[in-house]
Amino acid sequence: LDPIVQEFQDYIEREGVVYAAFNEMFEQAPPPQNEDQAKVCCLGIRDYVDLMEMIDTNLTTAPSFGEGVSAMVAAVPYYGIISRFCNTPAGYNAFTHPGVNERFCRVFTAWHGYLTSAASTNVIYDGEGGWLGTAALNAMVQSAGGNPQQDTFDNFFICDTSDPHYGFKSYDELFVRELKAIHRAVVFPDDPTIVNSACSSTVHKLYYNLKKTDRFWIKNTPYSLNHILAEDDLVDTFVDGTLIQAMLGSLDYHRWRSPVSGTVVKTRLISGATHPNPPPTYYAACLDDDHTDLDVVSRSQDFVTAISTRALIFIQADEPVGLMCFVGVGLGEVSTCNVVVTEGQVLNKGDELGQFHFGGSTHCLIFQPGLTV
Repeated sequence: LDPIVQEFQDYIEREGVVYAAFNEMFEQAPPPQNEDQAKVCCLGIRDYVDLMEMIDTNLTTAPSFGEGVSAMVAAVPYYGIISRFCNTPAGYNAFTHPGVNERFCRVFTAWHGYLTSAASTNVIYDGEGGWLGTAALNAMVQSAGGNPQQDTFDNFFICDTSDPHYGFKSYDELFVRELKAIHRAVVFPDDPTIVNSACSSTVHKLYYNLKKTDRFWIKNTPYSLNHILAEDDLVDTFVDGTLIQAMLGSLDYHRWRSPVSGTVVKTRLISGATHPNPPPTYYAACLDDDHTDLDVVSRSQDFVTAISTRALIFIQADEPVGLMCFVGVGLGEVSTCNVVVTEGQVLNKGDELGQFHFGGSTHCLIFQPGLTV
């Protein structure tokens, strides 16, 4: 094993509470109920020793292109490794334990180093599972709003098609690929009453009457401003306000663009739990009634805003919007938020704010009360 992974395994075996959790979660994990669930479970992992071996293998493996139910796991392989155990009491205890999170962070730091290296370009090729295969290129074009029947990857993204890897020096460079300016649509750039989307994403929830503090872990999860904004001194400004949350997929454009014109008031980076999955009771509640989402992360979108790694960018927008906040939330092994703006910087609608790196993520826009959103 890599020394980082070996130390992780040694820690599990040394710490009694952690050792118990890493054994019990295998006993508590239910078998998949159908073929789709089987595709997002690593059934070959029988115990924590197998788990460590799989983590070790992934240290030098970049995400490959996947389709269908398996696409989520292809994009975020470490999530795929542990997803089977996330709905168990022991799994929750294990993955929210500070010592475990510290060691996961070491693993992910090493993995991120690989994903930014030239070695990670071995998945940027034309073929099955490769990011330059026809299916992958078409999927990225379609995700950016193009028509794969008539649009090509190089029409939409800045790249060098004469290079074997299209000019991308690492997997991460491909992941944060830049759209050509003509395809970065800014809707009504001079109209302050129109707020643009900050990310290429799918709307998850529109939530009104935000509370300063709320029980964010219960069914029909409310949002808790104090937790999302990490008790920032501007929290009170948004009480009774409105929040819009949207999720990014692995194929989406992962750069953040300012939804408004205005001035950056301040930015903050908040460190969170690496795999902050809600308590099993939360999942049980989510699975009541007609809820059939197989993916733990997509079922936890609202919950993770309170405890995952996140970037806060407060912007004083032109009236009538006024003060608003962009919240970028990293998920699982992809808890990496890179802010590129600074306090006092003047923004035009559509200017870059930052990027998510290494995988799918979610984000929120928070507005003051009194606005009709």
